[in-house]
Amino acid sequence: MPADELTALALEASTAMSPPDTDPDMALRVRGWFLEAWNSKLWTDYRKEAEEDEGFYTGGEDQWSVDGSAAELDRLKGLRRAHVSLNEVQGIVDILLGFEQQNRFDLKADPESQEDDQDARLFTWLLKDVQDRTNAHDTCSEVFEDEIVRGLGAVEVGVDWTQDPARGRIVVERLTPGWDLLWDPFGQDWTEFTDCRYMIRFKSGFLGDLIAQYPQHKAAIEAAAERLDFTSELGEGKSTDGPPGDAYGPVGGARDPAVGRMFWDPKARKALILEAWYEDFESAWVVSNKTTGEVHEAESAQVARQTAAGDPKVLTAIRRLRRVIKMAVVLPATLQTLEKDDTPYDNDDQAYPFVVSVGKRKGQKVYGIVRNLKDPQRVLNKRESQILDILIQYGNLRPMYEQGALENPATLEDMWATKPIVTRPGHDKPTWYTPPVAELFRVLTAEGERHELFMRKTSGINTDLLGLREKGDPSGIAIARVQAQGQVTATVWFTHFRAFKRQFGRRLARRIQQVYTYERVVRLTNDLGEPFQVSLNPLDFKGKTRDEIGRMQMDPRRRVLKDVSALEFDIKISEAPATPSMRGMSLLAVLEIVKTAPALGLVFLDTIVELADVPDKAAKVQAVRQIQASQGLAGGPAVPANGQPPGAGATAPPPGAPPGGPPLFQPPGP
Repeated sequence: MPADELTALALEASTAMSPPDTDPDMALRVRGWFLEAWNSKLWTDYRKEAEEDEGFYTGGEDQWSVDGSAAELDRLKGLRRAHVSLNEVQGIVDILLGFEQQNRFDLKADPESQEDDQDARLFTWLLKDVQDRTNAHDTCSEVFEDEIVRGLGAVEVGVDWTQDPARGRIVVERLTPGWDLLWDPFGQDWTEFTDCRYMIRFKSGFLGDLIAQYPQHKAAIEAAAERLDFTSELGEGKSTDGPPGDAYGPVGGARDPAVGRMFWDPKARKALILEAWYEDFESAWVVSNKTTGEVHEAESAQVARQTAAGDPKVLTAIRRLRRVIKMAVVLPATLQTLEKDDTPYDNDDQAYPFVVSVGKRKGQKVYGIVRNLKDPQRVLNKRESQILDILIQYGNLRPMYEQGALENPATLEDMWATKPIVTRPGHDKPTWYTPPVAELFRVLTAEGERHELFMRKTSGINTDLLGLREKGDPSGIAIARVQAQGQVTATVWFTHFRAFKRQFGRRLARRIQQVYTYERVVRLTNDLGEPFQVSLNPLDFKGKTRDEIGRMQMDPRRRVLKDVSALEFDIKISEAPATPSMRGMSLLAVLEIVKTAPALGLVFLDTIVELADVPDKAAKVQAVRQIQASQGLAGGPAVPANGQPPGAGATAPPPGAPPGGPPLFQPPGP
């Protein structure tokens, strides 16, 4: 049944049978957003191209697709012709995936003020622990794969309250844009989505599961579903223009029966669920100081006006609009709103919970590295298939003879016959047709090699990055330069992914500040891999001044993060390597410096030990830094990891804290 007819029937059913709190107007609004995005050129083209891109990465018969059609492959099968797929795309993509996984860098909390430096260091380690608990590193690697294969990847950083309704559990879930996540196709900012009107996560659910999840709407859901079942049995011949729309614009343009079946499948009794996150605006009053330029937010309009009236020549009350994010869960088939509320993330109410990684975007085109490799891959597959066809066709050479020249012509008709061929007197012996197979083979092979070269040039992943070698024996310097050239070409993918990681870190940090608000003790791991315990939000620190906290922290064995929710910081990508391969590369860079300037050996000694994979690393680093301190080479006195400010009286660094201050050398980022 067309979606417009479903809309009209659902609107009638929801108005007649649903309780007032189902809010059909909100459901109509979200449904209109979904149809706007689903039918837009941006998302229509992206779904078709991205699915084909993934097929070219996985290989096989999917590599014969052209504009989503397999007609070319079906034609070859009908002619009983050879068709092979030599997957050159996967090797190129896997090189980039390997780079990302070997070159991971941790997220880092950068304090806004010097006094929060130690708290930010503890929060960085807490952030690392939460990433390990949520398997965030592997999930982000999957997002990077979606970015370079499909062109878009996404995650939702949220809190699951189903297992622990009081405290919640932080979750990081991978999403597939176009298939379970859509957003405003007219928005331009795809990093922070500041101009995006809505983002919609959608999925199909069985009717019984919906009723179990929303029991308060059981009667309304069942009544609307019965009406939809009844109208579906009448056939799909009817049509109606449906409601003209509401204050948010028309909702027409969805006459595709497939969209209607997405909304409601009567056979499976499944309905589409739309979880919409959308922007709204509320009034905010601020008081501006004309002299100093300072601006302070007031609790209400009355407070702002009263404050400004105290000194009208200097102070001014100003009304502004504040952007906030809200959410609603609706059933578009029945036009019911199952949930409608403010965002559950009260400390992050101006940001969507979704973080998107974009490969490349030019206007209405979004694509990854696979998009421009498809044509060379198609030609390569066709040429290799044609070579096999020629070899098969001419592998059994056909004889030519004069009619009536043979006593036993049936012998030639049987390719496996071993009997001798008998020629009649007065006739020539049979001859054999020999086509130029070698020349054809050479031409087709050269054509295939040309398109392999085209794929490497298009992607920028040259033979040295692929672990191959061109003809000749180039020097190590030449190889390194060619590899560097390939890495520069691939930088754009990692730059975009780095922006994604920073936004992901910001959302994850906000969830930590929302969930970790009660007193608890957690086991963390410092930069040297040593485990230690930290007290979060201790009650005996509440209401204490900084000096009082400093005296309470004199015990070096106590590590405290006094107030997780109040810490002010920004999230950056750490310059410290997080994987063994990157630590090894950084170690080689430091050793090259020491080799060039041996006098700097003692200066970089702590960094060398810290980057090396040696047993009991923490003790060795501490011993080296003590030697450096005795030589006047250390960056400063040891700072305990428990957050104690300088001068608070700590006598010794606690176990697990990197002593001697920050290392003197930080290896460069990717």
